[in-house]
Order: sequence, then structure tokens, then C-alpha cells
Amino acid sequence: MNTIKKFKNLVIFILFFSSKSIAFSPEYEKEMYMGCYTNSKQFLGADNAKKYCLCAINRLSNKYSNEQIDEIFKKKPEEIMNATKFATIHCEKK
Repeated sequence: MNTIKKFKNLVIFILFFSSKSIAFSPEYEKEMYMGCYTNSKQFLGADNAKKYCLCAINRLSNKYSNEQIDEIFKKKPEEIMNATKFATIHCEKK
């Protein structure tokens, strides 16, 4: 359970530092995926990291544009987690 909590925080942190209409551009999605996958595979394994990152990025992209997520990632960590937790919660269940 503690590992999952650390992982959630890590993903939020990774997305925060790897970031640059609704929906992310293909280039933006690729950049976010690489940051998420590279750092999460050590916690989840390659297959689960791939599934989790694709799910999370897809959920975020359905709700936010590149510019909107950039604005979110400029906020305090608690605000970032609140704005993105819907994706984390959904994708953890898969």
C-alpha cells in the first residue's frame, strides 16, 4: 500500500516535470508517456507501467489540453494531485 502511494506521488511529480483544444497533441502525449513509463516501470514492471501510463495519459488528455495541464502543473503539489486524481484512481483499478 505504501509503495502505491509513493508511486502515485512519483507519477504526479514526473508529469509535473516532463510537461511542456481538449486533448494533448501526439508529441505531448509521447513526451508524457516516456516520462511516466521510464520512471514507473521499476515499481510496476514493464507491462503494468505501459498499461497504467497509457490509461492515465488518455484520461488526462480527455479532460485537459496541453495548455490546461501546463497550468495545472504550475500549481502546488496538492492542487496537482487533486486535479489529476480522477485519472490515477481510474487507472489503478484496471
